[in-house]
Amino acid sequence: MKLSNRTTLFASVLLGTVVFLSNCKKAQTDTATPEPTVVPTNAAVRTEVTTQAQFTVSTENTGGKDAAEGSSKVIDNNIDTKFLIFSHQSSFYMQFEFPSNTQIAAYTLTSADDASERDPSNWTVTASTNGTNWTELDHREYEMFSKRKQSKTYNFVNNNTYKFYRINVKVLFGQTNPIFQLAEIKLFNVPQNQQALAPNNTLETVVEGSNTLIFTDKTGTFSAATKAGFITVFKTNYQRMANTFNTNAPKTQVFVIDAEYEGVAATYGGSVIRYDPRYFISNPKDIDVVTHEMMHVVQSYKFNLPNTGWITEGIADYVRYIFGYDNPGANWSLPAYSSNQNYTDAYRVTARFFAWLENHGYQGIIIKLDKAMRDGTYDVNTFWSTNANGKTVDQLWQAYTANSAL
Repeated sequence: MKLSNRTTLFASVLLGTVVFLSNCKKAQTDTATPEPTVVPTNAAVRTEVTTQAQFTVSTENTGGKDAAEGSSKVIDNNIDTKFLIFSHQSSFYMQFEFPSNTQIAAYTLTSADDASERDPSNWTVTASTNGTNWTELDHREYEMFSKRKQSKTYNFVNNNTYKFYRINVKVLFGQTNPIFQLAEIKLFNVPQNQQALAPNNTLETVVEGSNTLIFTDKTGTFSAATKAGFITVFKTNYQRMANTFNTNAPKTQVFVIDAEYEGVAATYGGSVIRYDPRYFISNPKDIDVVTHEMMHVVQSYKFNLPNTGWITEGIADYVRYIFGYDNPGANWSLPAYSSNQNYTDAYRVTARFFAWLENHGYQGIIIKLDKAMRDGTYDVNTFWSTNANGKTVDQLWQAYTANSAL
């Protein structure tokens, strides 16, 4: 390891780009919460200096800075307004020029009222005394605003004064989405003895064969043992899953430990997986959540096929069943059949149905099903009859319910 810097599913089409999101809810009530990151900065001793500077942007709203969604709205101290541009590029920045050199060591960004794919996700803060030579003071990657009109404060260490400050928004939450928006920015002067880097933003890179894992713990307190388990599952399972289902699966994925996310884990953007640290305090051995979520990365479904969420999650839990690193340790297993179940229940219920199919004359059908989902060719009216000797999925389910033994 080298230092460098899961019961609702939906897919949203973002201007021609599909962003897949699997959202896995908690299986039980948390009995503990993670220790918060200790931030010595005392809000009472901060001084907001936003309005002291002249504010400019590298790309302006098409209606101008004073338009309904012009740049002036991002510093108007009103979270109900917003700044929006339609042509975001990685070079886009927002600049503050102060009358004289000023020290800044904290800032707040507030998400706008809609469309989370327009939120900033990766950015840097740079500063300059002359507007020519720039020094990086802070950088953030894989950030997420879990709510609309949510203000998040970022702290860093800066003992110097600068005349110019820039926030360069490199990547949006929607990744290839070209529309950027933000409700508010605020800048703060912070005394030196109150400064700290928070939230944590350390990135670690783990390479296993041709695959790369980027791991970031935004809490700074995630269990080292659980983290090691996550990495072991990545190293053990990811390539095996890719070899079985999709040899073109992404070679890089990102694990983000983030208390902002409430659930168990969620995969979005194709290869970024967010984990709720509170769940793993109560369930430290449930490391095969990683196997389930990595299967979503392998799936890489780009088509918003209707009424197929049960397939997506059923396959992911089926893969956990066959590839799980330590399912017994997590007390995780497939549930016995009961009359109140249906194949569309998703997750473990569907996974058990899929395992039954594989063991009762339809070997390889789940690989075919996964491929049809990825190719966008899955059709409930043709897939099952073509690949299951003319039977419909309802007929297969009836056969399963009559003799559900695996």
